[in-house]
Amino acid sequence: MTFRSSEVVENPWLASRLREGEVKELIHEASKAMEGEAPYLEAEGERVIFVGDTHGDLPSTIAAVKKFFSSKYDLLVFLGDYVDRGSEQVGNMNYVLSLKLEYPDRVILLRGNHETPLANQYYGFIEAVSRKYSPSLYEAYVSIFSLLPYACLLNEEILCLHGGIAKELERLSQLRILPREEDVSDPVAFQVLWNDPQEGIRGFSPSPRGPGIYVFGEDVFTDFADRNGVEVMVRAHEAFPQGFKWYFKSRVLSLFSAANYTIPVNAKIGELADGELRVISLLY
Repeated sequence: MTFRSSEVVENPWLASRLREGEVKELIHEASKAMEGEAPYLEAEGERVIFVGDTHGDLPSTIAAVKKFFSSKYDLLVFLGDYVDRGSEQVGNMNYVLSLKLEYPDRVILLRGNHETPLANQYYGFIEAVSRKYSPSLYEAYVSIFSLLPYACLLNEEILCLHGGIAKELERLSQLRILPREEDVSDPVAFQVLWNDPQEGIRGFSPSPRGPGIYVFGEDVFTDFADRNGVEVMVRAHEAFPQGFKWYFKSRVLSLFSAANYTIPVNAKIGELADGELRVISLLY
């Protein structure tokens, strides 16, 4: 293999300058590394960094990774949405795939709602790929999107995913058998990527995001979490000027980690250390 992921990890801006053949190699090798991962992962780590949406904001991704390597962290968990909207969508995706290749047991790349053709056709990733490479290369990216896990249970009690719980999701074990689709049509998988928590409601209500998407209240989240031994859920999917939001008496943490976005964001990442989950600023 002529492509060396180690060089991209050492010099992240190379991720935006890879030749088409190198990108094909990267996707091929990353696919082989991820084919053995289930749609739902279980992992252990005492010191963990959590990264929310980055949306092509390569400097923010680099800053989060720098924080990870600055101390003795066990795991780096990305919560999805690496592409669409930002100026370095292709480079951002290439960079996180290179990280996964170099540190397969320490880096977890979860799928977001923007790692789908449905979002890419409206929010820019198809066009971004076509500007740099042949349009057919987009299909290679789509193939690896389908290999990204939907969720991860950390230390048997911290549920990590992009969007939220689904109406039809009763047990975490259901996540293990979710289909690995390019176009996500399974309703549970679709809602895990798209749903949002909302204070002040009960049950599930239709979301303004569109058909088949829901907001869910504290009652159904608490019931699901208690039934499955989940103490807290860490998710992304929503942009806040302050970069984060706690929901449901601090049982759901929502992170947004793109500082360069369509609205001004004081980007944040999450940190698990000394048994405490906290929010830290993404400064660079």
